[in-house]
Amino acid sequence: MITDLPLLTAEGSDDVRERVYALREHWIARGGDPPAFLTLGTPSYLDVAERPESGHYQRHGVGSRALLRTHFGDLYDVVGKALTDHLDAPVHYPEHLALPGFHIWLEAAIFTRPQAPVHFDLQYEAFDWPPGTDTDRLLSFTLPLRVPAAGGGLNLWEATYQDFRRSLARGWVESAADLKRFHTLRYVPYTPGHLYVHSGHVLHQVAPSSAVRPGDERLTLQGHGVWCDGHWLLYW
Repeated sequence: MITDLPLLTAEGSDDVRERVYALREHWIARGGDPPAFLTLGTPSYLDVAERPESGHYQRHGVGSRALLRTHFGDLYDVVGKALTDHLDAPVHYPEHLALPGFHIWLEAAIFTRPQAPVHFDLQYEAFDWPPGTDTDRLLSFTLPLRVPAAGGGLNLWEATYQDFRRSLARGWVESAADLKRFHTLRYVPYTPGHLYVHSGHVLHQVAPSSAVRPGDERLTLQGHGVWCDGHWLLYW
């Protein structure tokens, strides 16, 4: 259901974190006052799926590619190689889509209860894909760079999007979260510097931390992939 690929050393994770903080003027606040949940980059689940009419994804996502490539080009190369080796297929970052970017949860945004949405990654549905695309072959990946002192990770249930569609058609559930009643929770703790890869069509949720301490943060690189004509298209 999920694969754990060691990728960066502790020093490598700290180096990427420093570069993220060096670009703090480019962070986008995503809620809270003062803002404590922010992004560096342009996530499609916020900027296309939730507000397609705004045009923000196209303007900012494509416009920020040069900035992110300049400062994190080596990271994209390392992630791309790791995914190529793991998937046994080449990967590509399409020019018309946003590069994988960063979730930044500062201390005030870190939660200790399971309040994050339980979901499948369906943002690919907001795009028109080229011929040869198979939207049944998907992936999502997370590279944590910093987690709270008490830990951070992902909640998973062994339920797929196909399970949800069947259950919905039969009237057994009304929402994806209803599937939790029928499947066992698995908690996946994150290790900074490790790359976590799953299909995106497995039921999941950002897991809460057991406690929040002064100076805590949760910093991750996030991305998705769609299979297209012999290679993977990576984006956010």
